Amino acid sequence: MRAKMPVLLSVLIFLLIFSSVPTTSADAGNVPFDDSLLVQEDGRLKDISESQMLSYPEVLQIAKKHIQGYLADDIQTKDRTITASTNLIPLYDLSDQIIAYAVPLLEREREIGYISVGALRDGYDAYDIFIDDSAVQRLHQSLSNPSIMAASEERRIIFVPPMTYMLQVTDGGRQQYFEMNEGLQSLRDVTESVEENMDEFQQTYETIRSEENQEYMDQILDGYVGFRAAAAVAKEDVSLTVEANQSMFVPVQDGSGYSYGGNQNWYSQNTHKDRGCGPVAAANITNYLAKITNPSTYGALYSGNTTSKQDFLAHMDTMYDYVSPGILGKISVSGFASAVESYAKDKKVNLNRVTDNSAFTLDNTAAYIKAGLKLNSPVATLNLSKFSDYDYEWHWMTITKYYRDTTDSRWIAVSTWGQRRSINYRTHFDAITSYRSLGGGFMYFK
Repeated sequence: MRAKMPVLLSVLIFLLIFSSVPTTSADAGNVPFDDSLLVQEDGRLKDISESQMLSYPEVLQIAKKHIQGYLADDIQTKDRTITASTNLIPLYDLSDQIIAYAVPLLEREREIGYISVGALRDGYDAYDIFIDDSAVQRLHQSLSNPSIMAASEERRIIFVPPMTYMLQVTDGGRQQYFEMNEGLQSLRDVTESVEENMDEFQQTYETIRSEENQEYMDQILDGYVGFRAAAAVAKEDVSLTVEANQSMFVPVQDGSGYSYGGNQNWYSQNTHKDRGCGPVAAANITNYLAKITNPSTYGALYSGNTTSKQDFLAHMDTMYDYVSPGILGKISVSGFASAVESYAKDKKVNLNRVTDNSAFTLDNTAAYIKAGLKLNSPVATLNLSKFSDYDYEWHWMTITKYYRDTTDSRWIAVSTWGQRRSINYRTHFDAITSYRSLGGGFMYFK
């Protein structure tokens, strides 16, 4: 679901604070880049104060770490020779400072996607990875989109951690903001929302900076090979069986290819498109349990053809009726679980939520996710943080993989908007816990 209507902000806060919120972990054409514009004579990057900014080689070093770690093991890039391009795309904060870079990923000089790497020494080392042959091209195109004001105006990509990408266009001192949605393909004017929530955005820039992040960043930059040996943890790579078999998750035929799970934009009604992420997650999970996990036990949960968009969209419609998202979408993990259980009961299938009453911590939630994946049960996750136009806020996704390397970098792979995205798990967890009183969390079934 998308962020909704700032005019409802005060009502929304009242409703959420005084509603029952679960507290357990279960509920819970390239444009060339000129580096001379960024790099000073001493090799450090411009635009942010000397004490906070990483050097140009350090940004590439962090990208290399994740290329040799997560990407070396991931199904989308395993056994492929991937390098980091030096044609970085700067990502700015709302004060016109560079805070991160979209680093294009290359395979034999061909762009295959990007990794967003932090530029602040006390911020996160990375944010997300998107593997798609046209992902970088679309970033460049957004900066030259002729439909957005005049082509000569100043344009920047604004990044609000953990996952918000917006286009900022400046015209004679006036700034407009456009959301870059669904893998940064479409543009939607969100100027009013940005202006009304500017204070919250600015607070986000402060909350990502921490001594813990700086300590971890320093360990990486002091030589991550040595750090791996000195402070190694056990590598973990836990995923659904389709991931292990290098197959697609809920592969619905969409145009010339196959999606990675359902896409709420397939709904015909705009209200369903805005509120439908919870029903899509429910459709993904019930389909997977029926077709992959255990057809003999769960088969009645989905009787259609998975690859048929018509069949799967009919299933999405059914799940929309059960989940019944309101004006703000489905904002209760427990309510989501009840809807899925009710659907299963009507199909005469014994299916129940799995709960965990342990403290809502990084390690405990990771353990919960891994437990679901080890049962070959997709894990739904809900993030209710803040009131911006962030695709991953106020949004349900389906987790298909959890990864942790020996330096304690953690990633999750998710199905969202019919795409596979990889998200730094620390940033996703922190985004949920920053506004924990509003809810959010994780849920799987067996």
